[in-house]
Amino acid sequence: MLESPSPKPSLSEGAYSEIRQALVQGDFEPGQRLSEPELALRFSTSRSPIREALVRLSHEGFVERMPSGRIRVRVLDISEFEQLYVVRANVEGLVARLAAPRLRTTDLEQMEKAQEEMERCVRKNDAVGAIAAGQEVHDLLLRECGNQPLIEVLSGLRARISRFRAVVASLGDYDPERAIEHRRILKALYQRKAEQAGTEMIRHVNRSAAALMGKLRKRG
Repeated sequence: MLESPSPKPSLSEGAYSEIRQALVQGDFEPGQRLSEPELALRFSTSRSPIREALVRLSHEGFVERMPSGRIRVRVLDISEFEQLYVVRANVEGLVARLAAPRLRTTDLEQMEKAQEEMERCVRKNDAVGAIAAGQEVHDLLLRECGNQPLIEVLSGLRARISRFRAVVASLGDYDPERAIEHRRILKALYQRKAEQAGTEMIRHVNRSAAALMGKLRKRG
């Protein structure tokens, strides 16, 4: 029996994904005005899906509507970033604690592989690669935490934080201490020490936030 093909994403979903990716990559400048007709031309679609995508991106904090009714890319606000990371640190810590007793041997092996890739990227000063490899560990923990509301909360936080992280990644120069912190988290997970894993995760996220804020302030 043939499997049914996966349903194609709707036009609005496709427009949302493409515009969001462009925003995360920094293709649009903070404060830049976004025109529906120009976006429709760029992403080869009609204005209706673009309009729906912009409403969704506005709710997620990527863009904002000005008093004139026009849409622009939100300017990066360091105070907002700081507030988001306060929440993220505690949520990521809870995710690590919940996931620790649920992890299978294959999960730990997958995280070890990602950790080794992260360490290779750090040695090469490949910030983009190191962030991607480190994110694999965070993603696996989230997937295995067994708490759907928590997954939704953290996914939303990550979406809003992604623009800040993309800016920092574009500056290069990755802090090697992050890989060391990840190794401590993995050690606690190997030992099934849930509380320690959560504590190490909170410490790691808080330290990452401080480093990122420093770079954002220097960037101006």
